[in-house]
This record gives sequence, structure tokens and C-alpha cells, in this order.
Amino acid sequence: MKRILIFTFAAMLMAFQANADSARVGITGSLATIDSTVKDDIDSNGTTDTTKDISNDVAYGSIFLEMSKDLGNMTLTYGVDLIPFSAEFDSRSTSQSSLKTKSDGAASSGTNRGTVDISRHLTFYVQPGYDVGEFTVFGTLGYVTADADANGSSVSSSNLDKTLSLDGYKLGIGVVKDFGGTFVKLEYAETDYDDISVTTSNNTKITADIDNATTSLSVGRSF
Repeated sequence: MKRILIFTFAAMLMAFQANADSARVGITGSLATIDSTVKDDIDSNGTTDTTKDISNDVAYGSIFLEMSKDLGNMTLTYGVDLIPFSAEFDSRSTSQSSLKTKSDGAASSGTNRGTVDISRHLTFYVQPGYDVGEFTVFGTLGYVTADADANGSSVSSSNLDKTLSLDGYKLGIGVVKDFGGTFVKLEYAETDYDDISVTTSNNTKITADIDNATTSLSVGRSF
């Protein structure tokens, strides 16, 4: 499904390019608050045994390409944004005591550790805008996809190393100002990612519900 959506958006972007009035490229700096709700189902029986809410502030950069069409007092923009590096999305540790026994029957105790690294983070978006004088106010509707590399160590199971697909949808609002060939854009957006889950070798299912609230400043050039 993800490949179909990416292919469809790429085809729409290429078709839109033929009628676009301008192409725009630029860089973006973002400050984000990532809120995660992590749930553990120790016996994978459908019952949540533990729940933990995690909040993490991160800063990152990205590059983007846009095609824009002038519609009088309105504009319509299609674009793609790429975070061109891998980054640690989250890292957490927690103590475990007698939650689940080892294979030899001994009680489990110690510290569980886990990290999630994100790579190839792409956002495909459309931005309808309305001219309000010196600025253009726009909204953002986007589809987000990335690879999430989950790595963990548990005192009661073997280590975990798995690559997952992290997908979601983005909604935002912002303003952009043109300076004759250059532009500056300020945006606030929220991304709701689909739940991701992994199951350890001792049949513990871990599920994460991730949300991302971001304030971004972009600068770029129009051609």
C-alpha cells in the first residue's frame, strides 16, 4: 500500500509540474515534540499489562521540492520533504522485576533498554494557500512514511532488531512570504503516525502510538 501511495503522489506531482507556474526548493529547520504511548502485552493475549507515556523534544533539518500554481488570490502547491539522514527517534530504559521468567525458570530482573532510529523520512503534501496581502496563508495535508529501526535488549528474552514501516498523516497551517525569487515559510503541523508493534522472543508484544507536533521555519528559492 505504501508503494502505491508514493507512486500515485509522484505521478500527480509530475502531471502537476507541466502546468505549474513555479518550482521551489529549500531547507527546513524544525522543533518537534514527540509524544508516545507505549503499551506492553506480556503474554500477547490482547490484554495491556503496562502503559507508559513518553514525551521527547527533538530538532532536525530537512530539504524539500515544491511545484506551485497561481490561481489568482489562491495558490495550490504540491511538494515532497525529505529528512536526509538517520536520527534517534526515541531511547528509553525501564526496570523489570519478576514480570516474566527466563527459560530456566528463574525470575527475571534487571533493566530493559530500547531505541527507535528513523531513516528515509518522507512527507508528500499538498498546500492550498490564500493571499492576504503581503503574506499567503496556507494549510497542509500530507502523507508521511519512514523506516523505523527498533533495537532492544530484555532481561527475559533475546535482543530485538527489527525494521518497521512508520506511516502517518500530517495536518498543518502556516504563512509564507515571497521576496522576489526567495521566500520564507513558517508552519505549525501535527502528525499522527499509525501504531507500530513488535513481539519479543518470549512472546511479549510492545505497541507504540506516536504523535508529533512540529514548528518549522523554511527558506528557499523559486524558479
